[in-house]
Amino acid sequence: MRRVLAVVLAVLLTVGLFAATKITISGWPGNPIEEGAIKKAVDTFNSTIGKQKGIEVVWEPIAGDYKQVLMTRLSGGTGPDLFYVDVYVFEELARANVLLPLDTYVKRDNFDINDFYPSLVDAFKYQNRLYGIAKDFSTLAVWFNKEIFDKYKVPYLTNDETWDSFLKKLQQLKAAGYETPLALAPDFNRVIPFIISFGGRLVKPDLSTALGEPNSKKAIQFYIDLVTKYNVAKEPSALGSGWLGEAIATEKCAVVMEGPWTIGFMKGSFPDTFKKMGIVEMPKGIKKATMIYTVAWSINRATPNKDAAWEVLKFLVTEGQQIFVDGAGVLASRKSIAAKDTDPVKKVFYKGAEYGVPWRVPTPTGLFATANDQINSLLKDLFYKKLTVDEAVKIIESNYNKWIGR
Repeated sequence: MRRVLAVVLAVLLTVGLFAATKITISGWPGNPIEEGAIKKAVDTFNSTIGKQKGIEVVWEPIAGDYKQVLMTRLSGGTGPDLFYVDVYVFEELARANVLLPLDTYVKRDNFDINDFYPSLVDAFKYQNRLYGIAKDFSTLAVWFNKEIFDKYKVPYLTNDETWDSFLKKLQQLKAAGYETPLALAPDFNRVIPFIISFGGRLVKPDLSTALGEPNSKKAIQFYIDLVTKYNVAKEPSALGSGWLGEAIATEKCAVVMEGPWTIGFMKGSFPDTFKKMGIVEMPKGIKKATMIYTVAWSINRATPNKDAAWEVLKFLVTEGQQIFVDGAGVLASRKSIAAKDTDPVKKVFYKGAEYGVPWRVPTPTGLFATANDQINSLLKDLFYKKLTVDEAVKIIESNYNKWIGR
């Protein structure tokens, strides 16, 4: 009996010695193409690096309200080891102290962080420390229907437009009989490139709102004037569309400012319209500007397997990123991978990484969601002339501290 127990014990010890460290990675569920790409990356890691280093990666997407579920799990000690962090909520999570600083690991392994676009590295820094590495990104560019421009004998939009020349071409379409040249959304993140381009800023050094400053207000006024003064734009719902991409895909307008996610949508559902598209950089004011939407891989500060999680993260933003770019068609955050992306349609979106601003508004609390909702509501009212820009700015300045929980 003792001999049998000894054998069983030896077997159990051997199994324990060789048991893989399990690393759970989470994000929101993607479309079937994205899901297939992330699963392929996971399988590749497990069969190569994971096999060598005794690490097993498990992909467990979080359905529903991703941020709320993630925060609940993190605060309860059941959070994943590695997970998506949208730049929009990054500061809130960084302030909540649930993310692991990565600077030490980057330095220890001589990890080439300089191979990533600087704007994407800075997007996930808080108090000068790095808490995430961008897995991919998107920017905004101007989409226009070349067939409509040809029909109404208006010169095509180019990469060198100013806001004045952009408006002039929209007005030429309008004067030639095209009813709604531009679809425009009453969404604050779409106004931000205008503010930056006009030389404005979102917040002051003390993190109070700067939307009442002259250049910021001038940009907001121009955005609203496209709808109310020049009558060259309407929001998608006024055109019977659910979003900007649908509006131009169904030819309800001739121009929109949209991201690379529209490529797959149009290729899949409106291939004939896609063939008519021209895509150029956003117009320039005092300087060029566009939005950067990005998501990082971040590590749970409380994970007991920090080194293993870092090994997985390194793979996901190197070889794993190549798999994801090839499979899902997203933009690579790593410059060396972006250089190999030969899709000509994506070139203009990559260009935006050089001068874009991340979709992140710094606040003293890390909270901006309520302020964003309130500003969007005001933009909607501005579209329908329920108040003036001066009145909207006063409302923002009076309520901003309350909205950000200050």
